[in-house]
This record gives sequence, C-alpha cells and structure tokens, in this order.
Amino acid sequence: MNLRQDLLRLIEHMSDEQLALLMPLMMTLRENYRPELFSSESSTAYQDWTGTENDIYDEIFADELATR
Repeated sequence: MNLRQDLLRLIEHMSDEQLALLMPLMMTLRENYRPELFSSESSTAYQDWTGTENDIYDEIFADELATR
C-alpha cells in the first residue's frame, strides 16, 4: 500500500469546497508535525501507567495473591 498514492487519488475526487476545508488542517500538520506526539510509548502518561508503581493487577488480584 502506498499511502501517498492513495491520498492523491482521494484528493483528485474532492471538490474545491472540500479541499478548502481540508487545507488548514494540512497546513497545520505540515508546520507543526512532531513524531513524538504520536508515539504513546514515549509519553509520560504511558510511562506512568505501565510503571511498577501503577501495577493495576496487584491491586485487582490482591486477595488472590494473599491466599496463595
């Protein structure tokens, strides 16, 4: 799959009015693109969530762990 070709095909079928609506979004993406914003593994929230201090399974299964 070639994403660029797929997008170009879609754009070819859009009206000028549709393209006018799309243009500000495309300009914003081009000017402000930062790959790290799209990587959940690098986010602080993800790191906190998966960290050892937030082990949800220990909390959920605490009763079962205590009985074993």
